[in-house]
Amino acid sequence: MTRNGKIARLPQAIRQELNHRLQDGQKGRLLIAWLNGLPEVQTVLAAEFHGQPIAEDNLSRWKSGGYRTWQDEQNTRDAAIAMIEESPVLQEAGKKGLADRMAFFISAKMALQLRGLNRLPDGARKSEMWRELLDQFIRLRRGELQGERLRLELEKSGLGRDLSDPPA
Repeated sequence: MTRNGKIARLPQAIRQELNHRLQDGQKGRLLIAWLNGLPEVQTVLAAEFHGQPIAEDNLSRWKSGGYRTWQDEQNTRDAAIAMIEESPVLQEAGKKGLADRMAFFISAKMALQLRGLNRLPDGARKSEMWRELLDQFIRLRRGELQGERLRLELEKSGLGRDLSDPPA
């Protein structure tokens, strides 16, 4: 989903700084005054919002949308880093190609979802979320297994050798 509010239209560096300030617990009024005082913000507001300043409701919407998404991304990143640091096998997996790193990131995100799911009370919603997570996990594992089969077939045929190895 592309966000289109005043804060979402600001340069990324400013949004990042705002998110860090929110994380540090800075008060809304101070943040609004800080934002509205920045020349880059004034330029965006003049160009896209008829010069109307950022108000409390803009910050409130950002906190429940863009900031929350940022927090989720930070939590996923931190959890993935922690998992990698705890396991030499995962450190090695992180050195592989982009698809492997993406699969690892998705796995980390699923692990966080699982952790959050365990905290929910039992009920229909929790059961549905379990089914969705299990379905995602099964698809991920199938993809990993297909990739491993392909790697083994290429290795058997001699096409899977490392291109940096000298020919035999």
